[in-house]
Amino acid sequence: MSKRRSTKQNRRLSTTRQRRQQHLLDVKVRARRASARRLQKGFFVLSLLLILLSLLGAGLFGAQRLLNSLFFTNPDYAIHSIEVTSDGDLGRDAMLRAAQIEDGSNIFSINLSAVEDRLRALPQVEEVDVQRLLPDKLVIVIQERRPIAWIASADAKKTGFNYDGAFLVDRRGIVLQPKGSAPEYMTLPVIIGVDLRKVTVGQPVDNDPVKAALELIRECPETLQSRFQIATIDVSKEYSLVVTDKQRSLVTFSPDDLTDQLRRLAMLLSYCEKNSKELQSANLMAERNIPVVFNEPAEAVASPSPQPAVAQTTRSEQPAGSPQPQAQPIVRRALLVTRPHKVEKADKSPSSNKNTHKKTKSSELKRFNG
Repeated sequence: MSKRRSTKQNRRLSTTRQRRQQHLLDVKVRARRASARRLQKGFFVLSLLLILLSLLGAGLFGAQRLLNSLFFTNPDYAIHSIEVTSDGDLGRDAMLRAAQIEDGSNIFSINLSAVEDRLRALPQVEEVDVQRLLPDKLVIVIQERRPIAWIASADAKKTGFNYDGAFLVDRRGIVLQPKGSAPEYMTLPVIIGVDLRKVTVGQPVDNDPVKAALELIRECPETLQSRFQIATIDVSKEYSLVVTDKQRSLVTFSPDDLTDQLRRLAMLLSYCEKNSKELQSANLMAERNIPVVFNEPAEAVASPSPQPAVAQTTRSEQPAGSPQPQAQPIVRRALLVTRPHKVEKADKSPSSNKNTHKKTKSSELKRFNG
């Protein structure tokens, strides 16, 4: 009887449970190693950032110390000279107080923009320029507001103009405090009819007729030169500007389209100069057929024919020393018919018929109510 030989079988040395546990242990080990690597890498990056920040901070601190030692705390850059230039009456001490600058301050510690803003806050100041001149000089150039007119209440027409109760205004309408009795301001035009209760020094006038009057004052010298010099402008009526010049001529303007009205006034003044006439009043609010009144002196009127002996006897009966009657100026009224750019004298011959309509070639003056 033969014995069976036992055959070897391939058997695993570990069970499924053992293999599962070995796999889990391997994963945990690898996860711990990866976490440790990431932690080491994070510490390295953080350390590197700390080192860089420390170096940067040290560099900034050193640069600041260097700049302070070279510029900001250097006594060579302490302000020893402040040059102030102004085209008006604003004093040096007042400007330095407003600018808040003291002698001995470091020239680099001065904020030029802030100094300019503080100086512009003054009502008299219009433009400011502040510059550094190394090592120790500061230059301040101030352009003050130049008044071009007075503003007064409507009572000035009744009680007369009083400089103490009025204000000055510049070309932009900024209200200025009166600067005493300076002679150059006494001859400025006066805008009458302004509500002074709504006026604030240093602020612009919020009134459309006043703005139109300032525009008229600015443009009049450019268009008319010295032929028409404004003395007063009455703005109490908001729809019109009643202007009186230094020759006592009365001209009424509309607040709108002042340039065209000044052109028509230039035509009228040219006509007066050519014909030796004196303008008494004109209303330029009308675009055509402008009412015009002339004031001709008595010398221009022909003397009357000699009277008989009765008239001489009448004169001789007047007591000695009594004032002689003076001849009054003759007022002549006319209409300014506007056409482009030219003024011509109308035919004044007595033979002309008033009912006849003639075609005008340019501009002409027609007499009425003569």
